[in-house]
Amino acid sequence: MTSRRCMAMPIGLSGGFTLVELVATLVIIALIAAVSGPLFFDINIFRQRGFFDETLSAVRYAQKHAVATGCTVRVQTTATGFTLYRPASVAACGTGPYNTPIADPSGNATTFTRTAPDGVMLDAQDFNFAPDGSASFVPATITIGVGGSQFRVHRATGFVERL
Repeated sequence: MTSRRCMAMPIGLSGGFTLVELVATLVIIALIAAVSGPLFFDINIFRQRGFFDETLSAVRYAQKHAVATGCTVRVQTTATGFTLYRPASVAACGTGPYNTPIADPSGNATTFTRTAPDGVMLDAQDFNFAPDGSASFVPATITIGVGGSQFRVHRATGFVERL
């Protein structure tokens, strides 16, 4: 005759969590979420970072546009935004003036102009990218601050470096 062994748990051992342990854990998680949640979801930080990335991309686009078209491109940043300019005609490609806004490549606007979100400031700069991709300014590099972030443009190569 075969005997069956009972697989019951030994006396004194529990098979799960008590209700008190579960409630205490949920209360601790709720307190952590209430304190740290707003830090993760501050919309101004996302706007600032997004505008920095957009400005960095626009300056890189200006350099590439100058090389692709063979025409000088002007980048103008102000405290409140930026605009990319080109000459009025191909005949004035190398002489300027560079005051005709470049068309927005996204198609969402007629000009490649952006305004900074509230509370985001830019360093004012005005420089050109030549058809060979180099930039025109006196120091070897310029640094442009957008909110709390910065990028650098190198004169000789036109390289735009995130700092």
